[in-house]
Amino acid sequence: MLTMAWAAMSVEAITVTDTIFNRSAHEDFAFGADVSFVPQMESWGTKWLDKDGKQKDILQILKEQGINNIRLRVWTVGSGASSKQEVVAMCKRAKAKGLGVMIDFHYSDTWADPGSQTIPSAWTDHSVEALAKHVYDHTYDVLAAIKAAGVVPKWVQVGNETKRGMLYPVGQTNKGGSVAFAKFVLNGYNAVKAVDSTMQVIVHLPDGHDNSLYRGIFDGLKKNGAKWDIIGLSAYPRWSHLDGPTMITKVMANINDLKNRYGKPCMVVETGHYPREAVAGNQYLVGVMDRMIKNGDLGCFYWEPESMGGYDMGAWDEATRKPTVMMDAFLGVKHTEVSWLMKAAIASPKQEQALEPGQLELQARVQHQRKSRIQSVEFHFDKTTAGTYRVENLANMGTTAVIPFTVNDAAIGVHTVWAKATDTSKYTQTTDTVTFFVGQSSLFDGGIVENADQKGGIASWGVAFEEAGKYRLTFKYTSTTLRGTTIHIDSDSIGRSFFMKNTDAYQTFDVGIDQPGYHTLQLKATGVNGLPSITALRIFPLEGQALPSHNEHTGISDRQNAVGDGMVDVYSLSGVFVRSMPQSLLSFPLGNRQSAVVALPNSTGRTPYIVRKR
Repeated sequence: MLTMAWAAMSVEAITVTDTIFNRSAHEDFAFGADVSFVPQMESWGTKWLDKDGKQKDILQILKEQGINNIRLRVWTVGSGASSKQEVVAMCKRAKAKGLGVMIDFHYSDTWADPGSQTIPSAWTDHSVEALAKHVYDHTYDVLAAIKAAGVVPKWVQVGNETKRGMLYPVGQTNKGGSVAFAKFVLNGYNAVKAVDSTMQVIVHLPDGHDNSLYRGIFDGLKKNGAKWDIIGLSAYPRWSHLDGPTMITKVMANINDLKNRYGKPCMVVETGHYPREAVAGNQYLVGVMDRMIKNGDLGCFYWEPESMGGYDMGAWDEATRKPTVMMDAFLGVKHTEVSWLMKAAIASPKQEQALEPGQLELQARVQHQRKSRIQSVEFHFDKTTAGTYRVENLANMGTTAVIPFTVNDAAIGVHTVWAKATDTSKYTQTTDTVTFFVGQSSLFDGGIVENADQKGGIASWGVAFEEAGKYRLTFKYTSTTLRGTTIHIDSDSIGRSFFMKNTDAYQTFDVGIDQPGYHTLQLKATGVNGLPSITALRIFPLEGQALPSHNEHTGISDRQNAVGDGMVDVYSLSGVFVRSMPQSLLSFPLGNRQSAVVALPNSTGRTPYIVRKR
């Protein structure tokens, strides 16, 4: 059974993107934003940055984020915020940026919404007929001024969130004002058409999920002779106390019922979400717009996305002054936060597996949280990029794939392989690194270490080579810094090796053995370059020779040498005799020394022994 070693994953959430709809193919859909706060915010010195951190006109940034229409509220005040003069100026700015316009008449000196539809101070105590005429005159006056400035709005709202009518209490439907409300709507409709018949009239209610509310209001308007072209809805998950998916389901069900019942198209003219939950907001917005586009509906407007400094449902990040990911919904882009996205591991070869030289098949196993998202797997063999496997048919890959890659000529020695997987969101995940061996080899677990300290030392191995020829040495080591050591065969220096700062890494060195027989292999460090910690020596014959032999338990060869060798005795540090053996079979020469203390690294705790000449 194959054991998979998965790469460690971060516990932090990962944000990935998907294109839900092709924004450029739906320019006829109103991707809108109410920007009525902009003149006030600009007077306060507010500056907006685009997603790249560049300061620009807010209308330009909104356009780059996919917005093609803006919405502007109108109060009955003579000057200042939301006055006729301010709205005319904003309409001219919008036209200069190539943006369409929706005008939202509140028919009040201030905010008109479900809780407040206050009659303007100049219209107080007037009759129904007088109020109806005021609605006509005010609507005509503002729209005529806008048209005179060279702008013809596409849509005009006669009233804002008229849940129980407008101009309370005269036009308040739950207090006997249904007939008056219908008369106000009709007069507003007639004024709009008198200025320009191409402008479409919207009647706008809140609580876009509440079908019974919409049926009650529009049944009453129809019964009492009002006219309208479009039904406008507010759709805020926050105020409706619904999660995003449930809100979308209920709003779309309401829209479809209204279209069938009244024969009029629908548009979401207000929506929004918490910026502190921007990913969820993005998913809600792109979800509702995608459903509306497929449903043939007219558009979706975010209420004051640019707002910062008080309103807590804008779509801008107040800290960075950049748009949040919520605004990417207007580009058709959905963001998703996941705890993991991909997992990748090397399935073949296994860690420290021995393989034959020649053609070698590597395999990476990639698991993705979402189906058909794996795009490519890049293989890295030793220190080079070996090649990339591209998944041509994503639809057939599922969530898990085993990706193969062939190395045509795997040379004798130690090798490493790892892979990098990439998905369609350009997220990448790397595998674990697997070390394996190609060709037959003899393993020497450590060596006799003598006089080892930070300033030097010697590591020795006694090796019996049955045949001369070329051999490849690989040292498994751990080193806290770059360490240079010389390599000796029978006290003759044959080269220098550098052990990089690493843990459980491998260093390779090739040697030539001229004569078969017993040889001492040594690593010597002098000066300030102390020995690395060598945990294994592996020797590969490069010319088909027999494997060299050794004694894995003691590090001292057990094989007998020629008769007449000088003998040595091996004792424990407490003086207990262990064995006798020919001096020539020691893994290092005593030279002129009569005795030496050596550590046998294969013994528990690297137990030291005393070696004495006889």
